[in-house]
Amino acid sequence: MKQLDQTHPNNSFQDDTISLKELFGLLWKGRNLIILITSLFALGSIYYAWSLKDYYKSSTSLSIVQAASGPSISGLGGLASIAGINISPVGLKGPMYINTIRSRSFLKHLLSVDENVLPSLVAAESYDKESKKLKFNSDVYDAANKKWLSTKPTHIQIFGTYMRAVNVDFHEIRQTMDVSVEHISPIFAKEFLELIIRESDNIIRQKDLKRSSEALAYLTSEISRTSVLDIKSNINQLILSQLQIQMTANISSNYVLNIIEPPFIPEKKSKPSRSLIVLLGAMLGFVIGIVWILMRHYFAPHSTKKTSGS
Repeated sequence: MKQLDQTHPNNSFQDDTISLKELFGLLWKGRNLIILITSLFALGSIYYAWSLKDYYKSSTSLSIVQAASGPSISGLGGLASIAGINISPVGLKGPMYINTIRSRSFLKHLLSVDENVLPSLVAAESYDKESKKLKFNSDVYDAANKKWLSTKPTHIQIFGTYMRAVNVDFHEIRQTMDVSVEHISPIFAKEFLELIIRESDNIIRQKDLKRSSEALAYLTSEISRTSVLDIKSNINQLILSQLQIQMTANISSNYVLNIIEPPFIPEKKSKPSRSLIVLLGAMLGFVIGIVWILMRHYFAPHSTKKTSGS
């Protein structure tokens, strides 16, 4: 028994060695087929990689402007909430800015501000590096006359395209964000990013101005109805805080954002990585070639029988 136990591991190791030798021998015999399949996949990957359009990414770094500390007001929380007044010491606009950019209503606003945005997003076919202009699909959009030859897409229909082109990363701890636009035209990527920053800042500015004006009208009417000096004093503090919002919104060029690094025209493409595509395609072909050789050998017993019979 001891002798059998001692010889069993050796036999298993010998069988494994024979199997590996058989496997490598099998692959070596089928090396021409593996090379052929790998070459075909590599050539197909090269064709596919060069058929893809070059995309360029323009980006910017922004910091969120924090509202100045307002006056200390006690006992008027209910009154302020009715008027829609924020009496918190610091108002952070970061989440509001991100939600504005990612909204369908904002995209609709962008399309109304600049008529070139819609065709550049959905009808652009290629980019001419010499003239630095976009070429549009002539079956969809007539660039010379600025007319749609098919049904004009709506902001809802192209919202997915817009979201794939625009990316926003918000860093809550630092109160900064990175915004980028990716497009086949590096010039449009930069100009569209500038448009997004400018219009989103203006939209939030106008919303705050409107809310502040409504709050001032409400507070002015309330202060005339009360004769309690403490309440009048607190209402005056609220009026001052709203006047501060109006002043900041009217005199500041950047209401929500401070631009740390302005948008730029990218010189190098962001995608595709053609070398990586070709490498992955060749690797896939190599693996498929090996699998094909093994399947043909182990799952086609009739072929082995003919070989052994002959």
